[in-house]
Amino acid sequence: MTAVAARLVKSSWILPVLLAVLSVTLVGTVLVRAGVVRLPQSGPMHGPGAKAPESLQVEAQLGIRFSHVAVVGGGGLVELTYTVLDPEKATTFQSDTTHPPTMFRTGDSDNPVHIAALMKQGHNLRPGQTYFILYENPHGVVRSGDTVRIDSKAGELADFPVE
Repeated sequence: MTAVAARLVKSSWILPVLLAVLSVTLVGTVLVRAGVVRLPQSGPMHGPGAKAPESLQVEAQLGIRFSHVAVVGGGGLVELTYTVLDPEKATTFQSDTTHPPTMFRTGDSDNPVHIAALMKQGHNLRPGQTYFILYENPHGVVRSGDTVRIDSKAGELADFPVE
């Protein structure tokens, strides 16, 4: 086996081709790691360009737009962020600690992700400002790359991408 490999390496064209392939592989890896090149993800809702679903009904009733879902805290928490559209309605939403939004991993309606902490209530909410709700994520029910359904008293948002 080593004699065959030695003959191939001594061949006039094998070594330059091998070096070119290794060089292209190295440059490609560096570009992907640096974030210059992005590889396609599996599914239409994944990746940094994925658009979060919106609902005019939810926005009009709650005065907020859910903007981002991410697994944080080493996988033990899920953060749901929202942007204030109408401070008066958003204050009512934020003050309603008995009916916070419920989150379910898509396809698993039997296991809700439980609320862990709401943002501090009682401060003035500003239009365009982003606030958050933290959920416990026991056993890694929700993972980066999944989608979730967010149920609120104003309606639901399905297939919300998780980062």
